[in-house]
Amino acid sequence: MVFQVIDNPDFNKFRARAGFKNAEFRLLAGLFSRAASAKALMDMAVDVDFEEGTCTISYYKTQYEPYLSFVVRHVGPRTTMYEVYKTEKGQLVKSGLFQRAFERLEQEIEVLMPPVI
Repeated sequence: MVFQVIDNPDFNKFRARAGFKNAEFRLLAGLFSRAASAKALMDMAVDVDFEEGTCTISYYKTQYEPYLSFVVRHVGPRTTMYEVYKTEKGQLVKSGLFQRAFERLEQEIEVLMPPVI
């Protein structure tokens, strides 16, 4: 029995790359822009820790304490986890899918915004 590895360099072109993408950050920034224009949120801060492999996007209702935090955590060579934390409640969601964590964050922020008439 012969074990032979077949390497196709074109395969890497089609493989989904793990990690936090620019389009995902734009969705988070756009969500803040909508909430800030409705005066539901006051500020947004981004903190990146390269040693731990985390990126924290914090949303502020007041200038002293973050109300919601969206954490991107690199946990493996091809695995990224997305977490949403709320002040005084703790972790709301932890998922390997960006869209799932983003939807929960969006729900929490939409509660703060006034209804559109």
